[in-house]
Amino acid sequence: MKIKIIKIISFILIFCVLLYSVNKILRLKGIGWNHAYTFYQNPKNSIDVLFIGSSHVHTGIDISLLYKEYGISSYDFSSSGQPLPTSYFYVKEALKTQKPKLIIFDSYSLRHTDYRFHKDSYFMSGIFGMRFSLDRINLIKLQLPNNKWNGYFNPLLIYHNRYNNITKMDFLYYGMMGNASSKGYWYGLKNQKIQRSQISNFTELTNLNVEFEKYYRKIIELANNNNIPILIITIPFSVDKDMQRFFNTAKAIAEEYNVPFIDFNLYYDNYNLKFNEDFNDWSHLNYKGAAKFTRYLGKYLKENYDLPDRRGDHKYYSWEMNAKYQDKKIYNFELKKSANLNEYIEKVKNVNDYVIGITMLGNYKKNDRVVQSITTNFNINNIYLKNSSYVIDNNKLIYSSDGSNQYLFHKEIGSYTDLVVQNGQRLSINRKNYIKTKNGINMVIYDKFTEEIVDNIYLEYKEKTINPTIKR
Repeated sequence: MKIKIIKIISFILIFCVLLYSVNKILRLKGIGWNHAYTFYQNPKNSIDVLFIGSSHVHTGIDISLLYKEYGISSYDFSSSGQPLPTSYFYVKEALKTQKPKLIIFDSYSLRHTDYRFHKDSYFMSGIFGMRFSLDRINLIKLQLPNNKWNGYFNPLLIYHNRYNNITKMDFLYYGMMGNASSKGYWYGLKNQKIQRSQISNFTELTNLNVEFEKYYRKIIELANNNNIPILIITIPFSVDKDMQRFFNTAKAIAEEYNVPFIDFNLYYDNYNLKFNEDFNDWSHLNYKGAAKFTRYLGKYLKENYDLPDRRGDHKYYSWEMNAKYQDKKIYNFELKKSANLNEYIEKVKNVNDYVIGITMLGNYKKNDRVVQSITTNFNINNIYLKNSSYVIDNNKLIYSSDGSNQYLFHKEIGSYTDLVVQNGQRLSINRKNYIKTKNGINMVIYDKFTEEIVDNIYLEYKEKTINPTIKR
């Protein structure tokens, strides 16, 4: 009997482990989803500033900059299209493991008048990341009709058929984007020109959605009941008068509780926000706009709240790694926009963690100006004609084909990532060949820290010289 019980318990445990593993692989991931998944990876009581709200939060608050420049440990605990009840339960969820010194709530979601405006994906992104608890159950019951409860109680019923869409990142947890080091921030890389808002002297009010106002007040009261200061803000975007009425009302409600409310749409010039270059789309800041706004907000927070400087504290190492990762991702992105060869080489040659594969193929000459520039900057002493290849790793030349017509070089350069150089025919990473010209210079750059192919350029040999025009 005892052995039978042990077998039953063992079976149940194995089944639960397998179910958990399958769930982790299959569950939906991406922008607006990972912020809740990764929240639980933060050390207990390590988040000093907790940001709550919709996508304006995770596109507008650059957590790495707050840490790097002000030493503030913070987290964007947000989700796409986050409804007000979800915001309230997110605060409750956060307080189970964190004791923030300040809660900042973005008021953007208060502009909606229809409680049911939210798409299913908004509910999913807000609910699926939460740990299973009574609060999660109550949130599901509150926001969804009965006929949808089952899918949210057991999310596998919704995404069990994702098998055809699974990628390597599903097995590697979340990748760096969703790793604990992300801290919830997502940087927009687009640039959309939009119209500047003109609402500085507009003070009209309107009624909020009854349910939204209820949970807006509950968020404020929850912070007050836990003796945590709360700041209500409006993260900048292109607001019109119809929307501004809601924010004016939100400010009036905050004043009832003696809670500060800052509408940053009224202070564009204070942080030099440019409407022709700082927005990812009409509603969200891009990485340049987020940096400007976050820097201004960080200065305000340090001047008005008692927030310790966490830089150098080992407990906050993940914030340090987040800052490093964020800087590297932006650097890599801007490198791909470089068009001038001399500037490009300067940006590439002394960057740690870069693995650079180079092939020089065709009829180039040793004294060619471009050839000389590349070999000099990458410390290549011996230049061979027609079919030569080189590999630079952390600013050191680790491989040269030495003029041989028969060669093969292979190196593991990252997790499940390898580089192969072969006989002027292959310059490949993970079996994809990055040779684009057989008469000129090819270059592929891989970043070992961000684990990504940063760029792939080529320079063509034309009219008896290597053309310095970068092509991709």
